[in-house]
Amino acid sequence: MIRLKDNLHLVKPRKLQRQACGKTKIVRDITCYIGQKKWQSTKRHRVVEFENNKGEIIRVATDLRKESPHEIAEIYKARWQIEVFFRWIKQHLNVPQLFGTTENAVYGQLFVALTVYVLLKWLFDAVHPNVPLFMQLTFWEFMGRWRVFSLPVEWQVQFSLLRKKTGDFCELTVP
Repeated sequence: MIRLKDNLHLVKPRKLQRQACGKTKIVRDITCYIGQKKWQSTKRHRVVEFENNKGEIIRVATDLRKESPHEIAEIYKARWQIEVFFRWIKQHLNVPQLFGTTENAVYGQLFVALTVYVLLKWLFDAVHPNVPLFMQLTFWEFMGRWRVFSLPVEWQVQFSLLRKKTGDFCELTVP
């Protein structure tokens, strides 16, 4: 299954007769050749067009013949959610590449990265309202400064107050 660009030509489309079922709004379900003249595919492909939640038209080419267009749309949406999740991991958890190839190595690295993210977010939310307004940072500025140990003095004071309040629950060593 692959998403097609809007400017891709669909040649000799034939409409497929399928029963309507499901909640996804199907615009079109056809088989056709993809491309133009010299670059045209040699076999027919099934193309399903449907509306996403934002009202945009999504065109998907697939080799699945027995599934209904609604099932194809739902499969594509589920796969897209996986892609969005991995993009979030790369952007927020600072995991540009995985160090291991085994299942345990991947789970371990993602678990540690997610744990660090949650702890830093908790720390940021606990201290952020108490820092003077002129020193408030965004979460991303906070994380960047945390990594290079260059947080302002006001933040360091708030960390020490938080440490006293939580009873040394977590050993925070901020230079």
